[in-house]
Amino acid sequence: MRSSKTRKIALAAILTAFEVTFMYIACVFPTGNLGFLGIASLFGISAVVELGIVPGLIVYAAAGVLGLIMLPSKTLAILFAIFFGPYPVVKALCEKLGRVAEWAIKLVFFNLALTVAVFALEMTLFNVGGRTFTTPVIYLIGNGVFILFDIAVSRAILFYMSRIHPKIHKK
Repeated sequence: MRSSKTRKIALAAILTAFEVTFMYIACVFPTGNLGFLGIASLFGISAVVELGIVPGLIVYAAAGVLGLIMLPSKTLAILFAIFFGPYPVVKALCEKLGRVAEWAIKLVFFNLALTVAVFALEMTLFNVGGRTFTTPVIYLIGNGVFILFDIAVSRAILFYMSRIHPKIHKK
């Protein structure tokens, strides 16, 4: 029993380290920032699959705090904290519901996260006085990209469950 707890703690720490590592990579490379944050969120999905919802939240919280402390780009750390970090838990909870409720909640979560991100960026970085005409375009394109992201994450989970999960639990 003790080794099981130790194994879970070690796995959570490793997954947290991978999340922070990919958040840092997102800061270093000039392009593909959101892609690397998306990859970082895959480790959160591994935490939810292997350890459960609550440990998944702990991995997210630890990575989010470490990202805010350690990353040179606070913007990317905030984007992780607002959307990419909690999304694995939201996805896991939503997919227990019916298809319509699942997508409705996912889209509400994304649009809330996008709204918070837009306001945070406008108030802190860009200090724009009013709304611009591009805001509806941001939401329209953002929702389309989010749907593609969710589908890609679902396929990554299927790959994980068929190829990686059995190797972790091999006795």
